[in-house]
Amino acid sequence: MAQGSQYPNTYILVAGEVKVYLAAETGKSVVLDIYQPGMFIGEQEAIVAQPYSASIVNISPVTLLQISNADFREWTMRDHRFANSLIYNLSEQIYHLTKRTERYSLYSTRQQIGFCLLTDLTDQTYITREQVTYRVDTSLRNVNRVLKQLAELEIIEINKGRIRLINRQKLQQLIRIED
Repeated sequence: MAQGSQYPNTYILVAGEVKVYLAAETGKSVVLDIYQPGMFIGEQEAIVAQPYSASIVNISPVTLLQISNADFREWTMRDHRFANSLIYNLSEQIYHLTKRTERYSLYSTRQQIGFCLLTDLTDQTYITREQVTYRVDTSLRNVNRVLKQLAELEIIEINKGRIRLINRQKLQQLIRIED
């Protein structure tokens, strides 16, 4: 689904993940959010009858529930529980977008990556470079540079493209020092 295009349907993400992003004609893009199951796609545009304000691309296999925009608008008017759920969903999106804007605007690339790792990883989980790139406002080249530095500082371990946090406390200290 492309930014600037109008679509006749609204979708509910049932399974998988999609990346929501803005793209400039120059090729530069910025990730706005990663949608998880239960999130709506195109609901804002259906309500205000406008083209998509952002682009959407799958980052894993997805299952979508498709609803015509007219039926979606009718559903919101007739079902107050659904309307409340929609309001909650939109508010959550605005909240996450505000937090992402804060990170992009106020923090260095290393801090953004550090926050991503601290938030998304436990001692038993891992993340990929691509997943990190979706969550920070920089190029893959910069992500690789920072990840290499963090590996050299023995904060993370990278094995076959999988990044594992091995020293949470040291990463927290590093992020605080940069403030």
